[in-house]
Amino acid sequence: MRQSIRIAGQIRRSVFYEGWHGPAVLEVLHGLDAAKAGARTPVANHSIWELVQHMRCWHEAGHDAISGKPLPHTEEADRLGWQTIPDLSEKNWQSEVRRFRDSAEKLTQRTATIEDKKLTEQVPGRAYDIAHMLLGIASHNTYHCGQIVLLHRYLHLQH
Repeated sequence: MRQSIRIAGQIRRSVFYEGWHGPAVLEVLHGLDAAKAGARTPVANHSIWELVQHMRCWHEAGHDAISGKPLPHTEEADRLGWQTIPDLSEKNWQSEVRRFRDSAEKLTQRTATIEDKKLTEQVPGRAYDIAHMLLGIASHNTYHCGQIVLLHRYLHLQH
């Protein structure tokens, strides 16, 4: 099996289903409404919605980097996806979930088509290769999924 297909599988499992670590992001988000997704809590710096937006932005940045666009510089990268959400409506939440799902699908499909030799190419603007970045995105999703699980549990206990 090509390495790119294995990496695409890691990204897919972190977002869609059958994660080795437990539930994938979309499994955890299933049935979550905008009020809970956008809720601010004393136990975290970010809401679930902000975490989803942040992960989506990194899917998009990773996809662009495969095509040769440099990743954002350090200061911009630290802020990537952490924009304030002005309208916490159910419609906007469902739109964000769709955008997240679509960005993950696009990145997964693009990753699966990469020739393995391209995986060793340096990411524009970074000192690591494309394989490292893509595996990092899968790990990043898993990390934030754990935060979402904890926030979801906290919010459930509050109501």
